[in-house]
Amino acid sequence: MSERTGKADIHIHSAADDGLNTPAEILDYAEHHTDLDVIAITDHDTIEGGLEAAELAARGGYRVQVIPGIEVSSRRGHVLALGVSRPIRMLQSLADTIAAVQEQGGFVVIPHPLSWLTFSVGERALDQVLADPQLATCVLGLEMLNPSFAGRVAVERVRHLNQTRWRLSETGGSDSHSVSLIGSAYTSFSGQTADDLRRALAAGTTQVGGRFWSVSDHTSIARQQFWRAMVTAPRQRFPRALRLFLREHRDPESSS
Repeated sequence: MSERTGKADIHIHSAADDGLNTPAEILDYAEHHTDLDVIAITDHDTIEGGLEAAELAARGGYRVQVIPGIEVSSRRGHVLALGVSRPIRMLQSLADTIAAVQEQGGFVVIPHPLSWLTFSVGERALDQVLADPQLATCVLGLEMLNPSFAGRVAVERVRHLNQTRWRLSETGGSDSHSVSLIGSAYTSFSGQTADDLRRALAAGTTQVGGRFWSVSDHTSIARQQFWRAMVTAPRQRFPRALRLFLREHRDPESSS
């Protein structure tokens, strides 16, 4: 019998930052309204939502597995840090950001690469990282399908560069800020678990599926999400970043 094909959405945002739904609501939606096997909550520069969802999944005996993650703002663009357990300081160099993920035993996926509509890792920056043999072992995936407008604008260029130069595993992630769009883009892999997904990424055997969002998909949550992104989340994000910076400088051993 052939091995089961699993599905993962490893780019989801929660109300721990600028998403509209709590980690519990996201987990319940993925469990009962999707066929996803693995999800990752990857809020901007905070791990709180990811850790909460992972704890709920483990404690509640959910079918869906949760990879805790962060969408880290490096100085050269956003990075999905997956399989980590501690916060990672924002606005470090791209190399230092990836090294911090590696120190925790996690792995990196590059979201919405080359996009000029959001803060994204560019072609030259990714070339430099992949030229470093140690850092390259931590970068397991390239988000080939991000269904938002930001993900769509550079997809043909990214596909060409990945086929001819980078040869990273392809991933799909919804970048959803509302439960209604979870799973609209996903990564297919052999197996069913988070460990199976990581092995498939390392082996280069993943595939992407899903669709790009319509105008109505974007506008359905635009007003609520804009307020959270521009008002509520920054009020939380910058004090949190300052606390992490001060803690690392008081206690270098706590640095991630």
